[in-house]
Amino acid sequence: MLCQFRFKNVFSYRDETVFDMQAADIDEFSDSLIPPPGDKFSSLLPVSAIYGPNGGGKSNAIRALVHLISRVVLPIRTSSDYHHPFSSYVKRYDPFLLDEGSREKPAEFELVFRTATAQYQYQLSVLSDIVVSESLRYTKTHGQRRRENLLFEREGSQIVPGPALKRANTQKVSPSIPYLSFLFINYNFAEIEDAANWFMRCCMIDYAIPDRDRRFYSIMNDPDVKPILLDLLSAMDIPISDYETREETDEAGGKKYRVMTTHTVNGRSYHLHLSDESEGTIKLLSMLPGVVFSLSSGGVLLVDELDAKLHPQLLRYIIKMHTDPRINWRYGQLIFTCHDTSIMKNDLLRRDEIWFAAQNEESVSNLWSLYDIHEPSGGRVKNTAAYDRQYLAGRYGADPYLRQMMDWGDSDA
Repeated sequence: MLCQFRFKNVFSYRDETVFDMQAADIDEFSDSLIPPPGDKFSSLLPVSAIYGPNGGGKSNAIRALVHLISRVVLPIRTSSDYHHPFSSYVKRYDPFLLDEGSREKPAEFELVFRTATAQYQYQLSVLSDIVVSESLRYTKTHGQRRRENLLFEREGSQIVPGPALKRANTQKVSPSIPYLSFLFINYNFAEIEDAANWFMRCCMIDYAIPDRDRRFYSIMNDPDVKPILLDLLSAMDIPISDYETREETDEAGGKKYRVMTTHTVNGRSYHLHLSDESEGTIKLLSMLPGVVFSLSSGGVLLVDELDAKLHPQLLRYIIKMHTDPRINWRYGQLIFTCHDTSIMKNDLLRRDEIWFAAQNEESVSNLWSLYDIHEPSGGRVKNTAAYDRQYLAGRYGADPYLRQMMDWGDSDA
């Protein structure tokens, strides 16, 4: 479970930015929250939606988190047969490029996340491909006292292990590989495995994949996934009654993959290739396995432009699966960017679950939640407000430019 993500000098974010999944002290949809493991910890949000104008930084906020996850997971994937069919990776980052000072400074990341046994604080600072600093601390979620324990600290080539990692090698560590990844690959420390496995349970959906059939084959061929997918498709009124995955050999002797869907009309079955389905259906099929994985494993699902080619009712359905504790009893989380204001409603999302990203006059992206906004009177935006209409009117600071466009249309130009 993600608690908080801090980042600085990454993509369009020059200044320190905080994305918080810790629930504010408000009454909205309190039964949907992920409960804390005792009084020492806060409740967490199951969902967060990020809105804002094109080029404002919505996608870059997601990419910053995916890049940090990629830094940890890719060395593990390279050194083993580990493969996550629901993952995509951001292998490189750019610092903030629109001022001279930021170009030569490192990117900074800090992540607070929770597992069944502990809450971890992971910090990583990188300059290009070199790790500048890194640390990992943890607090056990069960016990009488809330005491933070050091697992390791790293400054350049100097690594100081905590008491639990005294026998770990600190000398032969590549400067480009996180020490967390190095420890997971070479040792069996319980806390390191617990922390690294959190990263590997994150789902990152990328729709810009050229080899769709291969991706679908790896996801949909799982016998445990298929009945759940078919049930979800039926509940969403998608007319696919069955599907079949095939692995074939092409003329050059290589493997190729096919996914065939079945439509039953008037008692007769018709088989279509995946490419014959609508783009909306293809997108839904590519996303639903990640939804199932997130809900069944308690992982974090990150999706850029979740609303593209999806009906608003399907969006609501996917969100409600994560906010329904009867379905989301393993505490999966959904974080997504979106333009569709039909779901920016007080009957679906809490104020602290709605976020905005926009650039200022220096082209620096900023990120803030609806709960952080104060009205001219000094009070917060009320939970009875029409969030969607106020957002489109530009009252929340992330003006999607519709007002300027309408004004331009009324001009004599």
